[in-house]
Amino acid sequence: MFPKPATIFKSTYAAITLNRVTVAFFLFSLVHCFAQGIIQSLLYAIDSEFENVVTKIVHTAEIPLKNMTYLEGSPYHWTLRMCDNVPHPGQARYPCTVIFQSGVGIDNSPDAIEYDTKESISIVQDFTRGFDIVPAFDSNNTVIGVNVESSAAQSVFLNHQCAQILVYAQEILQDSTREDITFIFFQFWLLGVSIFAVSRGSTPHILTALGSRLLIAAWSGYIVIYRTNNQAVTFQEMVSAPGSPCGVDLFPTYFGTRYAYNIADFVLSITALLLAALLSWNILKVFKAQSFKRVGAPEHVIRIYKYFMAVQAVLQLEIFVLIAATSQWVAVLTGTAISLISAHTPEYDALIIATAVLVIPWKALGWYGVRLERKPLIISFLGVSFFFVSGWAIMFYSIVYRWSFVQWPYLGCLTVASFILILASMVLGTICWRNFDKGLAEYLNAEEALAGLNFTPEVFHHSDVEKSGEKTSHSFYEYEPDFPMPTFHSADLLGGETIRKGSLTPAPMTHSRSGSAVSEMSGIMPVRGPPPSYDKPYSIRPIPF
Repeated sequence: MFPKPATIFKSTYAAITLNRVTVAFFLFSLVHCFAQGIIQSLLYAIDSEFENVVTKIVHTAEIPLKNMTYLEGSPYHWTLRMCDNVPHPGQARYPCTVIFQSGVGIDNSPDAIEYDTKESISIVQDFTRGFDIVPAFDSNNTVIGVNVESSAAQSVFLNHQCAQILVYAQEILQDSTREDITFIFFQFWLLGVSIFAVSRGSTPHILTALGSRLLIAAWSGYIVIYRTNNQAVTFQEMVSAPGSPCGVDLFPTYFGTRYAYNIADFVLSITALLLAALLSWNILKVFKAQSFKRVGAPEHVIRIYKYFMAVQAVLQLEIFVLIAATSQWVAVLTGTAISLISAHTPEYDALIIATAVLVIPWKALGWYGVRLERKPLIISFLGVSFFFVSGWAIMFYSIVYRWSFVQWPYLGCLTVASFILILASMVLGTICWRNFDKGLAEYLNAEEALAGLNFTPEVFHHSDVEKSGEKTSHSFYEYEPDFPMPTFHSADLLGGETIRKGSLTPAPMTHSRSGSAVSEMSGIMPVRGPPPSYDKPYSIRPIPF
């Protein structure tokens, strides 16, 4: 029923190489995907490297895995608390204690030793030298901190309070590594959307790709302008500043290197946004000139077709966003203190598993339900959509979910975006449902029948008549000289339905190269269109899909 892979590949290649604009759009998408993917990989490498060091210090100091941090205030007015549960109203015991407050010395270890910060830099500045992190004990054989030992410098002692503060750094770095992984996959997903857009002439997918680049640029700008600098100031005050509980610069190269990568990522994002806007504008003009006159489809079919393409674009974007949001919540449930605090993890797991199992069938229900105009499929699609919306909305009754949503802005952004896209898909799907049996399915069947006969638009060009501005009484195709006239049963063309005048296509035509050819074959009709024109080249426009 649907085109063969070879036909799809041929059509995709032809659409990409249609003109200089489509070639430039494809090359731009490909080059930018790998360029920004490399930058994101470098960010992941440095984030994971320092996260491993901090995690080892925290574990060696025997900080309970159940403990997590809660930061309040602003730079130079911070209050950092360590909690063994999520703080919320109505608790019999407040689960948090202050472990750092700006301007106030809080040292839980009487054996704390101050060291020259400059001496400690050489221990962690060059990871190739290697260093060991071993526990430090008091006279009662109780762990009171850790010793960072290296052959290149003297041992540095980090007390228990310092190790508690580093739990906050550990959480920040863990969140950063998860974001980096998501953005690496996002670049390749965006490449796929861009290729699909240009190969199928899809305006909604072009706009989806452009909107995605706008969001990437906005997030990159937020990181460069605010977040990285804010984190650097906070870490400096809590960990590196002389007189702080640690008094050791554990991140001597981290923020400088990361900031350089962030700037490169931001420049690439802005450049990609501007180039994508320019190329999208030009390629949309090509689509506008070549679209919406496919196989003589009437205006109301074109309008329904736009909603169909919008549903497809929204579903494709939602697949990534929903999977990304779900995977980030899984990471929180399995790799943070929430895993030991959560009292309803089985219920969360059930929703996560249901989402993972249903997300692909859900997309298929939406796509095929609209494409084939099947009411049971579209009803099932809307039912699953309602399950997603209601299921994840109920999650906000969970204290640990609300806590994670607020404490990690990236998870919050993904969650909000997934809700918006699901609701948009439900609205668009309902609009398509209301327009069933108005010609879209028959029209798409005709397109696929032509594609199955290798009736691809890339082998044709505009006619001289159209270029001169003349109009004929037909809105169909004109064939090249000696191009064979394909014929087939009307039942095969439209899935067993008879072509009726006034529905989508005109009554069966009887013309062909030879008038006797059709009369001798009962039940056979040629493809729609006027008789072959021997004095004009073929005229056709690419079919957006």
